[in-house]
Amino acid sequence: MRRINLLPPEDRRGLRRPGVPATTRAGLLGILLILGALLVLVMIGLYLFYAYRLGNEQDRIADLDDNIVRMQARIQELAPFRDLQARLDAKKPIADGIYRTRFAWDEFLQGLAFVIPDSTALDSFTGMAAPVNAQAPPGGETPGEVQNLEPPGAITFTGLALPEYQNVSDFVVRMNNLRFLANAKLTTAELDRETFPEEAIAFEVAAELVTRIGENGNEVRIESVPQEEEDGTPQGGEPQASQYGGESLASQYGGDGGQYAEENEAIRPGGER
Repeated sequence: MRRINLLPPEDRRGLRRPGVPATTRAGLLGILLILGALLVLVMIGLYLFYAYRLGNEQDRIADLDDNIVRMQARIQELAPFRDLQARLDAKKPIADGIYRTRFAWDEFLQGLAFVIPDSTALDSFTGMAAPVNAQAPPGGETPGEVQNLEPPGAITFTGLALPEYQNVSDFVVRMNNLRFLANAKLTTAELDRETFPEEAIAFEVAAELVTRIGENGNEVRIESVPQEEEDGTPQGGEPQASQYGGESLASQYGGDGGQYAEENEAIRPGGER
């Protein structure tokens, strides 16, 4: 049997199933397309970001590889010096012993040139300092604790003096007051009337060379020292007087020799006290 709908057409629409309007479907589709496009852009951005990071890491790895190669080459170059510190530690005690028991010839010659009287002239000298002793214990830092190296060295001076034996005595006294010498004694003294136009006394003086252990330091300094200026002024400081220069030298050895005047009065011609 056939069914016939007797309702008016305008009322028949309400009986149909509700559906999604066409405009709503189009809006949803557009939103989905936009979200998809955004997702694609995000993925592309992430890909580019990580590709850039990967490139940087690869460059860093390449640089590290180059540095490793250079460092390995440098290590191979320095391989002969691998045990240098051990060798230095083994030899340093010997070097320290030589350093603290050496005789300071440079300081001795400076002091000798200053104390020779004007009335005498040094012709020559022959000397031999005490042998260095690497086994000698370190010397004290204060003058009272400094010990002399035994046995002492020996030195012989030959020279000329004006024709008064007092001048020879003055030379002997000054040699005894020089801190590098001890027990200075007159060996010979003879008046020479033939060699020179004027009379002169040829004399010979013998003395002991004294080496003070650790007087200039007990060990060799290996670390670098700041370079000083050409005029002798240390960097960042004022000029310092030399141990044997200027007023310090004059004060150490009595200036013009006035400190020897009283001692010389007790010396008679011929070198006898």
